[in-house]
Amino acid sequence: MKTDKRKKGSFLSIIIRNYLWFSFAVLLALMCIVVVINWMGEQHFSGLKTKKIKKFTEYLEEGNYEKFPSDILLGQKGAFVILDENFQMIYQSKSDMPKRFTEEELFFVNELGMKEKIKAIFYQDENENERILIQREKTKEGTEKNKKEYLLLDNSGTVLVNQMGFTGKNVNQKELDYIIKKGKNPVQYAKWEFKNKRGKSYTAVFRYEKKDAKKYLEFTKSMRVVQWLILPLYALIVAVFAVRLNHKVKRPLMALKESIVCYQKGQKLSNDNNGPDEFVEIGDDFVKLAQRLAESEERRKISDEEKQQMLADISHDLKTPLTSIIGYGEQLSRQILSPEADALVSKLNHKSLYLLDMVEEVFELSKASSNHLPMKRETIDIGRLLEQTLGEMDEELCASGFQLKKDYPLTGMLVLCDGLHMHRVFQNLFDNALKYACPQTRIFIHAIWRSDQFCEIRIRNTSRVPLDFDPEEITKRFVRGEKARTGEGSGLGLAIAKTYTESCGGQFHIAIEDDCFIAVICLPSVTS
Repeated sequence: MKTDKRKKGSFLSIIIRNYLWFSFAVLLALMCIVVVINWMGEQHFSGLKTKKIKKFTEYLEEGNYEKFPSDILLGQKGAFVILDENFQMIYQSKSDMPKRFTEEELFFVNELGMKEKIKAIFYQDENENERILIQREKTKEGTEKNKKEYLLLDNSGTVLVNQMGFTGKNVNQKELDYIIKKGKNPVQYAKWEFKNKRGKSYTAVFRYEKKDAKKYLEFTKSMRVVQWLILPLYALIVAVFAVRLNHKVKRPLMALKESIVCYQKGQKLSNDNNGPDEFVEIGDDFVKLAQRLAESEERRKISDEEKQQMLADISHDLKTPLTSIIGYGEQLSRQILSPEADALVSKLNHKSLYLLDMVEEVFELSKASSNHLPMKRETIDIGRLLEQTLGEMDEELCASGFQLKKDYPLTGMLVLCDGLHMHRVFQNLFDNALKYACPQTRIFIHAIWRSDQFCEIRIRNTSRVPLDFDPEEITKRFVRGEKARTGEGSGLGLAIAKTYTESCGGQFHIAIEDDCFIAVICLPSVTS
């Protein structure tokens, strides 16, 4: 089964569809770039990735500290240490990381997973004494409840008021540095207490660089603007491209279409093509091709007419001498001759009649092929026509030894055709069956209505010769079922049957099923 693999839709729609796919791919690439830029911006401007760190804490719990991706999670300057329950270092990711933390120092290190706002306020009390107020506001991840804690120090770091649970009596400068950040991007710390697989307590201290949140916010806002501008901008580009493409392509394509329509209608073509060079060349080539085809078709018609006229003339010229030869043969046959001479005269008469039949068939076929055959379409009862034809050939059929199997109504099956020519068609088909059917077999004649518009007649016989030929080839002129041309027959019988049937508005074809030869005729009904 053949499938139509041609592109559906107009040329413009195909180009636009492909361009949209291209645009989609480009947009997807741009979106990926934007995502990457956002990710890079997040990495550059945002702070500690708490949720991401917790995804890799199993390495810490298992003691696989080297597998912990500190560079990815903490940044290039990031590092971490692992402290045991006595705050002694057991692992250090980078050498510049502090090797030891006191319990008091760890107190001022933010807990992982806590959003903390811690600040130090320097002021003077009513006695003009310098004081330091440390305020910490905690918000645990996943909650909205805030917790505020306070720690009041004098200028030397001595604890005056403790609402934070600080265990020490003094706060030194190193401890204050965890609160009072210095520099543009100060280094900060976060801690996480955990237990390993054996239940032993450890503390991980992470060092990270606090990024500029304000710049990150500005960066994300600008990227959102870019993202929203990409879609309408690209939609505008597609629309402009489609309009320009329609203008550039539609006009030359319509001109080419008009040329094709004119060619189909047999009208004169113009080579007034414009547009892109490729379309102009195609239009010009089509016009030239149409002109050459028209010239070739005209030459073919003239040649066919000349051939048909030549065949008709030759056939007509041959009939006169053949008729004379037949007359001389008949006169000789009435004379008293020797047995040898009488046999020769009999052969002469037989061959002369054979040649005359062939000449007449060639003459008829040439007239039919050149549309000079007189055709009278009328209502014919196909059952009566078949019976009439078989009756005329009754003597031949009885002498052949073949059995006829008829399956058709004797009356009532009315078709439109030329009765004389269809009579000749059936004669040729029955004669062909008598010549080539296997002896002592049956010849089947079957006629049915295929639809309200057509009647189908089938003549089937078992062939005595190999059916090793193309069914389409056998209906050509001077082609017989036998490979050798030793037997009688002009090879025109089936060609005449096909030509006459088609001249009557019907259809004719040959079917081969195993060793069965089937001639199929379809004729229009009187209601079509």
